[in-house]
Amino acid sequence: MKFSNNDKLNDIEKQLENLEDVALQINSNIAEPNSSKVKQRSKVSLTEPKPGIGNTTNYKSVGPKKCIGCGKQLQMDDKRLPGFSLDIAKQDLCLRCFKIKYYNKLVEQEINDEDFIAIIDEINQTKNKIRYYYVVDMFDLPGSRLTWLEKLISKKEVVILVNKIDLFPKSVKKLKILNYVKKYFEDSAIAGSKIIFTSSLKVDYISPLVSELKSIDYDQYIIGISNAGKSSLINACLKFNHQIPSIVTSKYVNTTLDKIKINFTENNYVYDTPGLVKHNHIAIATAPNYWDFFFFQKEIKQVTYQLNAGQSIFYGGLAWFSFVEGQAVNEKNNKPIKTNFHFYVNKQMPLHRTKKVNAQHYFKKNRYSLSPRLLSSDSDFEVHTFLYNDDKKIDLHISGLGWISFRSYKGMKLEITVPKTEYGIRVSELDALI
Repeated sequence: MKFSNNDKLNDIEKQLENLEDVALQINSNIAEPNSSKVKQRSKVSLTEPKPGIGNTTNYKSVGPKKCIGCGKQLQMDDKRLPGFSLDIAKQDLCLRCFKIKYYNKLVEQEINDEDFIAIIDEINQTKNKIRYYYVVDMFDLPGSRLTWLEKLISKKEVVILVNKIDLFPKSVKKLKILNYVKKYFEDSAIAGSKIIFTSSLKVDYISPLVSELKSIDYDQYIIGISNAGKSSLINACLKFNHQIPSIVTSKYVNTTLDKIKINFTENNYVYDTPGLVKHNHIAIATAPNYWDFFFFQKEIKQVTYQLNAGQSIFYGGLAWFSFVEGQAVNEKNNKPIKTNFHFYVNKQMPLHRTKKVNAQHYFKKNRYSLSPRLLSSDSDFEVHTFLYNDDKKIDLHISGLGWISFRSYKGMKLEITVPKTEYGIRVSELDALI
């Protein structure tokens, strides 16, 4: 940001900026001759109009300098570890956050889940009054919950932030969603907590959240699983509050790596915290260039298929749903009746119908041309089977892909086939929402 209208000073600033680019590039090439050439300019800095508000990560800090994008301590020793910077004195972002922010490029680094758990445990040890904002993703409600974390935070004040509410069709009443979420958390250690609907894209949802945050005069912490939208929410709140949205956000997991202190006023603040890895999410089985299919910002769509027993629906080249057996029959004429299955998915997600007996062959034949597709071309699969003996409305959730809504009946058998991963892809059965 320029602080003077003097043309001579502006020219000098531009020359210094160009020299800085050259120096950083030389330094980068010396450290790694064969690396791609990426500049790291000091474009993001704490330039709030009033000191002590906004991202105050390094404000009046007597300790080591931290990245204002992810919160990690800056270091120049090991590029594989979080916080690596080409020049700590001149940079406010680590190289990883810089590349994510300006190049949408992920820098692979060693990230330890235990570090995240230790941060949450440390916060929870305080005897002072604090408030947790537990962020869950409405599109992936089962996949964004951590029951052990809910038990850990239940001893403190908790507010459940139901994020990405704008992804739902406008026809779905908010009161219905609210009652659904309340019922969903009935067996949780944080049952009865205040629930707030949020979205980082809609001012109508940001305004009440900012008012809520600014009404609290004790420590507040935003927590939740990675990519639930914590950092995006804080940036949206900063922007609404006429401050700089400086926290780095992306479709990649674990963008935030340590606590980041955000002041909305001089005496009112909230901490953004790292997200715990979505081990049970379908994105784990794909390459990062496909993650736009799972972490998106547009309203979901409903696609209805009328299926006979023995038919399958593919989600690109990732997984498939099968109506195995239990064909409904018209009692009057004894003819088979097709069953309606409603798929709630990202609008970009391609769906394809085929016969169940051909499913494995279809996948093997088209696995290199389908999109999105799995990271490994020879992935093993596991099958989740569901048998029904009664009549009720059901939602089957696949973490990252959305859900399938239908009415069950006696003798119905369904299968969901997903790739095998280290922790398994979460497939959940819930009462129907829509």
